[in-house]
Amino acid sequence: MKVETVAILSPGDMGHAVGRTLSQQGGRIITCLDGRSTRTKGLAAAAGITDTGSIETMITEADLVLSIMPPSAAYDTACQVAEAMQNTGQTPYYADCNAVSPTTVKTIGTRIAAAGASFIDAGIVGPPPGKGSQATRFYVSGSDADIFSAFDGEHIAVRQLGPEIGRASAIKMCYAAITKGSWTLYAAALTTAEIMGLTDLYLQEIESSRPHVAAEMRRMVPRLPVDAGRWIGEMGEIAATLGDAGLPRGFHEGAAALFELLHKTPIASETRETIDPTRTLEQALAIYAETVGGSQSGENARSGAATLVARPLTAAAFAPFGDVIAIGKGEPGTRDAFAAAMDNKRADARLNVSVSRAMETPVPLNVKWMERHPYSGQTFIPLDISRYLMLVAPSTPNGAPDLEKLQAFVAGPEQGINYHVGVWHHPFTALDRASECLVLRFDDGSEADTEWFEVADGPTIGVGIKR
Repeated sequence: MKVETVAILSPGDMGHAVGRTLSQQGGRIITCLDGRSTRTKGLAAAAGITDTGSIETMITEADLVLSIMPPSAAYDTACQVAEAMQNTGQTPYYADCNAVSPTTVKTIGTRIAAAGASFIDAGIVGPPPGKGSQATRFYVSGSDADIFSAFDGEHIAVRQLGPEIGRASAIKMCYAAITKGSWTLYAAALTTAEIMGLTDLYLQEIESSRPHVAAEMRRMVPRLPVDAGRWIGEMGEIAATLGDAGLPRGFHEGAAALFELLHKTPIASETRETIDPTRTLEQALAIYAETVGGSQSGENARSGAATLVARPLTAAAFAPFGDVIAIGKGEPGTRDAFAAAMDNKRADARLNVSVSRAMETPVPLNVKWMERHPYSGQTFIPLDISRYLMLVAPSTPNGAPDLEKLQAFVAGPEQGINYHVGVWHHPFTALDRASECLVLRFDDGSEADTEWFEVADGPTIGVGIKR
C-alpha cells in the first residue's frame, strides 16, 4: 500500500519537524489538535500540518498514523486511536514512535491489533529532522515496517530491524540510556560540586582531562529543565528495559529523580523557543543548587531530620531575609549606597560601626544560638574573608525562631549582606580561615539592641568542602 496521507499525534518538537520533512517529500500531513496547547498548534501551523478537527476524521483520512508523544501518553493515545478505528471501521497503519520499553510497545501493539490495524514499532534517534548534522534515524520493526522505506531521504534515515516487535524500541532505550542518562549524571555531579563550593576547580579539571565531556556539559546541562518533564517517564521506561534484561534498574530510576528535580526549577517554564541562550552553565548550576537546597529544607522540615546542607547565597533566595550586596562589581567612578536598606526603628539610636574578627568555625556546625535585632537592620561588608555561613529563620507566632524553616547559605568574599529588622540569624560564622568584616547596626546601648535565643537540640549544618 502506498502511503500518501500521514497523521501525526502530536506535532510537538519532534512531531512537527517530522511532519514538515514528510510534507517536503510530497506527503499530505494531518493531525488532530483537539485539546492541544497553543504552542503545539503554532508548531503544527508552522509546519503546514492540517488539523482535521477530530480523531475520527483523522483516522478516516490517514494511511498511516505516527504516534510521537511523551512516553507517559503513549498507551492512552493508542487506546484513543484504537477506539476511533473501531467506531469508524477504518484501520490505517499505526506506528508507535515513542521512547517506551519493548514490553510497553508490545502492549500497545496488542491494543492496536485488537482494533484490526497493522502495528509498527519505531524508535527515533537523534534531534528533529533538519536540526542535526546528520539525518534523524528511524529504527523500525514489524511485519509491515517496510512501508517506512519510502521516507528514507536527506533528513530521515530509515533502518529496518526485521519483523519482531520490540527491537526498534530496544534500540531507542539503549541509545537514550547513554545520552540522557549521561546528561543527568553530569547535572548531578556538577550540582554537587556547586553545593560544595567546588564548581570552578571541578570544571578546570574536567576541561583539562576530559575536554569533550566538558563541552557536552556546557552544551546540554543548562537546558535540561526544558525537557525534564517529558523525560521523567522515559527514564522509567529505560529502567524497565534494563530490568527486563536482568540488569539494575537503579541507574535510570535515579535519572528520573534528577529530572523531577530539574522540572521544579524556573528554567522548566521555558521552551525550546524561549530558553535564554545567554545563560551559562555556572548560572544554571546556581539555580539547580538553590532548588536542591529548597527541596532539602522542605524534606528536613517534614521528616524532622537534624542535618541541613547550606546552599550558595543568591539574592533571590535571600530576599525574604535581607539584601545581598555585590562587592567589587561596580564600575570605577561609581558609588553604591546601602544606607536606605538599613532600617532603624528608634529615633534615639545611633549608627554603630564595628569590625568583627572571627575565628574559623569547624563544620559541620551544631546550632546552639540564634539572635535578632528587633529595631535595626544589620549589614556585613567583607574586609578579609574566604567564605562565611548564614543561618536565617522566620519567627513563629510567639516570636521565637521557626527552626523548622531554618535556611542556610554560604557567601563568598564578593558578597556582603544586610539583614532586615527582626530576622533571626546565627552569629557571624567564618569558614575556611579566620576572617574580618565591617558591621553596621543602629544601637542605643540597651539590652533591646539584640535578642538571644538558646537552641535546644539544634540541627547540624553542613557546608561542603573548602574551595
